[in-house]
Amino acid sequence: MERLIHMASFAEVVEAGGFSAAAHRLDCSRAVLSKRIAALERDFGVTLLHRTTRRQSLTEAGEALYVHCRRVLDEVNQAEASLHELSSAPRGTLRVSALHSWGNQVLGPQIAQFLQRYPEVRIDLQLNDQIADLAASAVDVAIRMTNTPAPGLVARHLAELPYVICAAPAYIARHGAPQTAQALLEHNCIFYSGELTQNPWRIITPEKQEIELEVRGQLMVNSVAVLRAAAVGGVGIIAMSRYLVEEELRRGELVELLPRYRVPPRQLYLVTLPDRLLAAKTRAFIDFLLQRPGDGGLSAPPVPANPAGPRAGTGAARP
Repeated sequence: MERLIHMASFAEVVEAGGFSAAAHRLDCSRAVLSKRIAALERDFGVTLLHRTTRRQSLTEAGEALYVHCRRVLDEVNQAEASLHELSSAPRGTLRVSALHSWGNQVLGPQIAQFLQRYPEVRIDLQLNDQIADLAASAVDVAIRMTNTPAPGLVARHLAELPYVICAAPAYIARHGAPQTAQALLEHNCIFYSGELTQNPWRIITPEKQEIELEVRGQLMVNSVAVLRAAAVGGVGIIAMSRYLVEEELRRGELVELLPRYRVPPRQLYLVTLPDRLLAAKTRAFIDFLLQRPGDGGLSAPPVPANPAGPRAGTGAARP
């Protein structure tokens, strides 16, 4: 950094035509400028300026160094201008990491609205259920489903995601509906596997007690779409974020089970690295998502439980 200051001072002396004019431009003394030029000459082991009491001129080495100094300073100025442009208005590439399920079902439509509002922003959306290393993967914003955000990151709460235990009418017709949480142990409970596996299932009883059940079933899969399709097809019971099965519940393809029991909701957070100065594109994206409804953009009303008591059922785990 010190050498860059010395190089800038040298270029200023050359362009101003002398030490006095350069010192005035840089708001420093002739003595300070002279020391900086002398330091450069020592560093490079050459004489840069021929100096007399009346005038100064560049040596051959000075002319060569000035060309490089000017190029470096131009690059610095361009970098400064680019960064100012990025910080003053949302533009440039924004890298976002999110869960497959949330990205496909909720974030996609929201991103479309965001890009229409900010046409100079490009989004590189990475859908992955693995936990992205924000620094290593150069991710600007990650959307994570967790009740305990990782330390060392800035976490902003985005939504609370309630769960529902449910099954298809065909499954209930064949096997009946569990009447207690413990009865789930006798049923074919299918669930999500992978980074976000949730087995045992945690369930809160009507008496507000939390219990854990190590469920079993024919299918565990790291795809929400496959798991949901299997449940609709009557394979087994699932416990899933309500937003992922809202339409199936509305159409009657799935039926809510154990309405008096509750699976603890998961929390959705928007996380960033602890940078004090966020780029305008990042700030705009964060503000945009935080302005969504308190449920993270899921504003559909809850689907009531099936009133036919015994035909109410259970579910499998997935964020």
